[in-house]
Amino acid sequence: MYLKSLELQGFKSFPDKIKLTFDKGLTAVVGPNGSGKSNIGDSVRWVLGEQSTKTLRGNKMEDVIFSGTVARKPVGFAMVTLNIDNSDRELNSDDDEVSVTRKLYRSGESEYKINGKNVRLKDINELFMDTGLGRDGYSIIGQGRIAEIVSAKSNERRDIFEEAAGISKFRYKKVEAERKLAAAQDNLLRLNDIVAELEGRVVPLKIQSEKAKKFVVLAQQKKTLEISVWVNRLEELISKLDELENALLINKTEYENIQNDIEREELKIQDGYRKIQESTVNIEDLREKILQTEQFSSEYKSDIAVCENDIAHSEGSLASVREQQKNQSAYKEKISKQIEEKITQIEEIKKQSESIETQLEQVKKSFEEAQREADSIGKSSDMTGNEINNLYIKLSEFRSEIGNSDSSAQDADEQLEMLQNQRKQLSELAEQYGKEKDEISDGIRVLKEKSEELRNKFVGLTKLYNDKQKKLSDYKKESENILFDIRSKEQRKKLLIDLENNMEGFAKSVREIIKASSGGRISGIRGTVAQLINVKQEYATAIETALGGAMQNIIVEDDTAAKRCIRMLKEQRMGRATFLPMTSVRGNVLNEQRLYSENGFVSMANELVEFDEQYRGIVNSLLGRTAVADDIDSAAMIAKKFGYKFRIVTLDGQVVNAGGSFTGGSAVHSAGVFSRKNELESIEKDIESLNVKRSEAELKTQRLADETAKLARQSEEIKEELAVLTQDKIRFDSELARVCALEKQTVSQAEDFENRFNSLQEKKKNALENAKNAQEKFEEIRNRIRIAEENLVKEQGRKESVRNRRESLSAEMSELKIKSAELAKDYESSQRELETLKSGMTDTAENLGRLSEEEKSLEQTIKEKKELIEERKQQLENVKTTIETCNTDIKKWQNIHREQDMYVTNLRNGMKALNDAKEKYSGEISKIDERKISAQRDYDSIINQLYEVYEMTRSEAENAAEKINDRMAAQKELNEIKMKIRALGNVNVGAIEEYKEVSERFKFLSEQLTDVRTSKRDLEKLIEDLTGDMCRIFAESFVIINNNFKSIFTELFGGGKAELVLTDPENVLESGIEIRVAPPGKVIKNLISLSGGEQSFVAICIYFAILKLKPAPFCILDEIDAALDEVNVKKYAQYLKKFTDKTQFVLVTHRRSAMEEANVLYGVTMQEDGISKLLKMEQVDIENTAQ
Repeated sequence: MYLKSLELQGFKSFPDKIKLTFDKGLTAVVGPNGSGKSNIGDSVRWVLGEQSTKTLRGNKMEDVIFSGTVARKPVGFAMVTLNIDNSDRELNSDDDEVSVTRKLYRSGESEYKINGKNVRLKDINELFMDTGLGRDGYSIIGQGRIAEIVSAKSNERRDIFEEAAGISKFRYKKVEAERKLAAAQDNLLRLNDIVAELEGRVVPLKIQSEKAKKFVVLAQQKKTLEISVWVNRLEELISKLDELENALLINKTEYENIQNDIEREELKIQDGYRKIQESTVNIEDLREKILQTEQFSSEYKSDIAVCENDIAHSEGSLASVREQQKNQSAYKEKISKQIEEKITQIEEIKKQSESIETQLEQVKKSFEEAQREADSIGKSSDMTGNEINNLYIKLSEFRSEIGNSDSSAQDADEQLEMLQNQRKQLSELAEQYGKEKDEISDGIRVLKEKSEELRNKFVGLTKLYNDKQKKLSDYKKESENILFDIRSKEQRKKLLIDLENNMEGFAKSVREIIKASSGGRISGIRGTVAQLINVKQEYATAIETALGGAMQNIIVEDDTAAKRCIRMLKEQRMGRATFLPMTSVRGNVLNEQRLYSENGFVSMANELVEFDEQYRGIVNSLLGRTAVADDIDSAAMIAKKFGYKFRIVTLDGQVVNAGGSFTGGSAVHSAGVFSRKNELESIEKDIESLNVKRSEAELKTQRLADETAKLARQSEEIKEELAVLTQDKIRFDSELARVCALEKQTVSQAEDFENRFNSLQEKKKNALENAKNAQEKFEEIRNRIRIAEENLVKEQGRKESVRNRRESLSAEMSELKIKSAELAKDYESSQRELETLKSGMTDTAENLGRLSEEEKSLEQTIKEKKELIEERKQQLENVKTTIETCNTDIKKWQNIHREQDMYVTNLRNGMKALNDAKEKYSGEISKIDERKISAQRDYDSIINQLYEVYEMTRSEAENAAEKINDRMAAQKELNEIKMKIRALGNVNVGAIEEYKEVSERFKFLSEQLTDVRTSKRDLEKLIEDLTGDMCRIFAESFVIINNNFKSIFTELFGGGKAELVLTDPENVLESGIEIRVAPPGKVIKNLISLSGGEQSFVAICIYFAILKLKPAPFCILDEIDAALDEVNVKKYAQYLKKFTDKTQFVLVTHRRSAMEEANVLYGVTMQEDGISKLLKMEQVDIENTAQ
């Protein structure tokens, strides 16, 4: 197996597609720093599954995609393909050539492929396991990995040794086996619990199953016999109902004729009562009017007396008001003169005060100027004297400071020169460790961010998955519930259609006529009243009650068709029916508009039904004189108010008949025909709505199932990525701890030197500045002393002159202030007196206005009272005339009342015979109705039992029934079967199927339990064998690697000693690995004591020892010679040639000695900023270049 080629496109600095081909031997990739040569090694790491962005020298995975330059746009993806020759079948693949591809899009989506087929990252890791290749193998070694071998903790060096020993695959198998063993143990516990639980259920279920089978046989016998008995009873009830319907029709016709006669007589009586009531009301109204009129007469007389008294009182008050007006006017004139005098006095005071204030302001201004000038001269003199004393003191201080600063600067110079060299050495070392720590910290940060991002994403996906699973379950339940509702409603719809088709609730005669019409045996039939009108559900009971038996009346085209139908019924002895010819039936409508304003009135019955316009006459004849009310109380109130002239039905089916009789209670209506039609329409709408909901629910369920499956796949991918990131973080944490320890030591020393250096530097700078400043200030102070002494003499003369002028101004200012205070006091006193006078003037004006208003009010009151007296006298005359007229009208209405009372009495005596006949037919109708209700109740009960017990319609029951000759014998047999069923007790019919399922499951799980136990023993044996093989193989390989390391170290170092030691020889699979070396002529306590170059060379020796044991098919060595000097680079490159017969090497280097050993050179250049280009040179070209 060897590496044939490497293809890159869009990876880091290679935006265009390039291909590197490799031959056996040594290939070197060279180029200046920053040209992108290390990107070749990064691309191989990346395609083999590297997930660490720090290892790939980036902050996030997207950084591997070419990000563009000033002249070139970014690309959308990065892709790397590794082509490997597999003709020796070293890789687990049957192909001669294996192509591994990794592709990353800028959106974050990634792809892994093997030979063009999409695979998982896990598949790529398994492909290269134990080959030395792969992400954790030793086929790709960079400077960092070389340093890891030496600087890592002893137990963290195991990975590379395990890969070399070839036990990585064994460890992977062991981990997988342990995981399967844990799963098997869980399954074993679960299966034990389930099998134990099932074992306890099998025997009881068997007994229940046998009992249930007996019950099923008896139940079927009971069903057949019970249906047959019920059908036999239904036939008997149908015949009985037809006979009762015919008898009821005859009696109702006679009853209605008598009722019409009674209604006519009742109308006459009501008219008489109305006239009697009218005369009584008019008499009472007239008497009440006389009483009111007499009361008005008394009130008028009282009003006259009150008005005369009010006039006398108002005239006295008017004289008093006019006297007060005269006094207030005289007082107002006196105050007005006093106000004018006081205003003149105040103006004079203001003028004097303003003059004095002007003089005072001028004097005060002159005084303040003199004061300011004196203060200024005093302060200036004091300051000048103090300044001269202070300047002499400072002059002495600066002379001393100049000498001290020169001495300090000279001492600091000497110490700074010594510390400069030490600080430079430590700074370089700290910078190196700081860079390493920053790189590792960046890697850890990126890993943490990536891990946190993935964990958050995983938690989010898990929550979303659980939510969607719950929703999916809810949608499925919703769909099942909807389906159950649809089936229930379809069953009910089927029953209602069957009842409608069979005309359940109609008399036999009606059914036969409609059937004959449908069969074409008779013409001119339009249908029953119930079939041809429609009613809303809330009015169905009221309309059924209003129509009564008329619902079964048959509407025909003309009287000829009616006669044909009657002949047919008579000839075939099928009973009686009522026919309504469209040509002769013309109903009238009650015309009482006042009804619509009554409380509790709903509408006229003919207005609450829907029908074809051609049937209006028939509908009006049946319902046009029937009103509908909310309840019996409203109906009774309306009937009484309108004299019981028409029939009123309530929404719940109670009736107030014309004439005053009431019919009500609980009754069975004619098969609920309207309710049945309305229910059928409602069910059809419900089924349509439920089907729409079901389709929506199924669509949502399927969409949610797809989303849930997608979320499960995404969660699994994230778990794999998290496992890889966890391993990378462990490796980074170890490296960070090592670098932090070294950095801490270096930084501590550097800080100490830095502090000392800065302190000395600051000391020198301050000394020089102090000396310079002190000299400048010394000269400055000498000049200031001379000037200050001259100014002091001038200021003493000015000070005496200003003092004399200030004393003169102070005396003048005091005299003016005294005069101003006296005038202010006079002004305030005059002002207060003026305000008092103005207030008195205002009060006087208000009093005059108030008195004027009182005068007008009293004059108006006197006038109004005189007018009212005249008006009341005229009203007394009118009252007398009204009383006389009322007495005449009372006598007239008393005569009318006597005449109507005699007329009504005679009519009521004549109604006794009609009421007796009515009561006779009413009693007969009630008896027939009760028998019909009883028969109908039995019929409905059987129909309901058929549906509730067996979900069957009557027609389905008739088809399933067997003929019964003796119903009593059949009932006896049915009772015996029921007793046998009761004797069985509680029966679990589901136990038959449940026993079958449980017994089969018990058998299946028992077999599974045996298989799991066997599998557990096999896995335990496998783990034991794998552990033994791993111990043996690792121990043998470690001895060989150790021997190889000793010999290679001695050869490359030119002597010395080296050894690899297990820290825990008793536990080779967990033991750490220590490296002990001693270069020639040195005693080394630990590896950190070695120089950087020596550490790298030790790591290279270990790497060569591993390659000697198990050569990798190809290796990418990325600048691992960077820390070596030229002599050691030469040794390293020449020793590397020894392995080229079994291993391909690709060296990323810039060392001349390494280039000279290469068979092929790839030069990487960056002719255009940010874009790398390749140049290939064969061995001949290399030799020519070297010459």
